[in-house]
Amino acid sequence: MQIRPLTTADLPQVQRIERDSYGAELRESEAALLAKMALFRAGALGCFDGPELCGYAFALPWRADGLIEVGQVVDALPDHPDVMYVHDMVVAPAHRRKGVASHLFGEIVRLAETFHLPRFALVAVQGSESFWQRLGFEEVDAFEYVPGVAATKMAMTRTSG
Repeated sequence: MQIRPLTTADLPQVQRIERDSYGAELRESEAALLAKMALFRAGALGCFDGPELCGYAFALPWRADGLIEVGQVVDALPDHPDVMYVHDMVVAPAHRRKGVASHLFGEIVRLAETFHLPRFALVAVQGSESFWQRLGFEEVDAFEYVPGVAATKMAMTRTSG
């Protein structure tokens, strides 16, 4: 498996995985996906097995007190980010439980280290809280992310060593 930044040519595979993984209310628009790819290319990551996209992630330097909404077209990074915000991390159904998510998150951690961001934040949906807890995240707040969709804001601080 190889991890590399996503390109616009990968968008059809990203959208296929997204359709296979999320209900319509949690899917991003093409404009939102492209904006995240363009704004912070280093954090638009794909895990590939040859030409096949096995999973992807979007992570951006952000503010701990903020959220990125589903479908939000992000056009600027915040001044003085204090967390690496994992907006999305999805593994194709055929590639789950094969280490894809761990590979992607490991790359996000390395990226955060280069930006000196030891804190992480995300919104867990579809019952994924236990996965994130295994990585060290803790629940911060339960809320409705989009109408009818329960979510949990989660955070983690990594210490050196």
